Amino acid sequence: MPLEQTPVPNYQRRKLSLEVGYMTASSLSPPTKRRKQENQHSHQTPNSFWDNLSRQWLTRRALRELDRRNVWPTVTIPRDWSSKENICHTRLKRFAKHGGPQLGDLRAYPQPESEVPPNQSMSSQSGSRKRAITGQESDISSRTKKSSAYDPAFAQHLIDYGVYPYGYGGVRNVQKPRNLENIQVRLAKPRASLSPSRFTREAFLDFTEKNEDALTEGKVMSKVFPIIAGTADIFSQENLPFTNLKNLTDGFIIKAQPDFYDGSRPVDLKPSIREDLRQYIIPSTNETAPCMPNFFIEAKGPNGNTAVCKRQALYNGALGARGIHELRSYVEPRTAYDNNAYTITSTYHGGSGTLTMYTTHPTPSESPTKTTEYHMTQLRSFVLTDVLDSFRQGACALRNARDWAKEKREEIIAAANGKVPNVEHTGLDSSTQSFVTLSSDVPAHLESETSADELALGSRT
Repeated sequence: MPLEQTPVPNYQRRKLSLEVGYMTASSLSPPTKRRKQENQHSHQTPNSFWDNLSRQWLTRRALRELDRRNVWPTVTIPRDWSSKENICHTRLKRFAKHGGPQLGDLRAYPQPESEVPPNQSMSSQSGSRKRAITGQESDISSRTKKSSAYDPAFAQHLIDYGVYPYGYGGVRNVQKPRNLENIQVRLAKPRASLSPSRFTREAFLDFTEKNEDALTEGKVMSKVFPIIAGTADIFSQENLPFTNLKNLTDGFIIKAQPDFYDGSRPVDLKPSIREDLRQYIIPSTNETAPCMPNFFIEAKGPNGNTAVCKRQALYNGALGARGIHELRSYVEPRTAYDNNAYTITSTYHGGSGTLTMYTTHPTPSESPTKTTEYHMTQLRSFVLTDVLDSFRQGACALRNARDWAKEKREEIIAAANGKVPNVEHTGLDSSTQSFVTLSSDVPAHLESETSADELALGSRT
């Protein structure tokens, strides 16, 4: 007698259909969504960046990296392919022809040393070979996400490579430059352009109003910073990526891009010097941009992070100090490590109106893995929006710092140019004369009470 088939209730039918629909939707995700998920996981910081840090900071990116390493693939029961009836020989041959199973998802599976995507064009392969020949990021994949100053691991990475922020190891133990007090005295030198007759209380109120209206970093740099910096005949550039400089560490951090920097005109240096030291003193691939930068500004809007600003200043200062050090070593290697600072970096936060100034100077390293270390030291700090006198002191210090940095560049460039043989030059050896000025903390000439911008202003009154 045949068994009677029990009908399935309606609510169970709906439940089964929902489960089947859910499984189908989850297993067959849309292509666009799948590509988006793949892109999110493919751009990640390489393992070596995290493994080489001497100290791990508890950040979101560090936690994501920990989760990535701790995730195990879901164990699934493999299908039984033991019977020959279930094998499709055509599909099996096609599968083997394309390389067989992908083992890259297996834990601890070694990645190939060099992997070229199959859809990569010949031109892109040629570009990769060129990068390998020139030594520029040859071992860094274009799909690698580099660390930036917005990650605390960025500062730890710099520390591991001998670039020390101010206060590292304790403020009392900071290695200060020998000429720190001389620089501080120079920064305090009065300027006629900030005298009560020229910079009035009305001008100060105009500055504070513009500072309050500047809600972004761009507005701070375009509306507020020009008032602080004044007018000066100094070659400068804003927001230019330093893509031409040799990597300061291992290449797993982004290229520096200061909000503002001062430098010298490339034509001021002899071509042979520019060619020999281009990866240290020519920051941009645009060779008309200022070279030998040794004065930097990093600014933030009211909602900007001051810690990020300081990390950016640390990075900029180390690059600038390295360039100056390389050029001084070119002139006279024996006196290159004189424990003096020739680079100044400044930070300005629009929310608090705080201007902070630092020096960065190189010292020989005691570590066998690196030759030079760079130390950041605080020079002065001012709250420019406090009172009129505070603004005068801070703006005076920054304008004097720009003049001082320009003088140091000119002294070092003169010494370097004098060392290069010149068939048209006759007379005394200029390299000896120039380097006397270079090694001394005292300027070769007596400075006037006014700078270039003050003389320009004075001619109008």
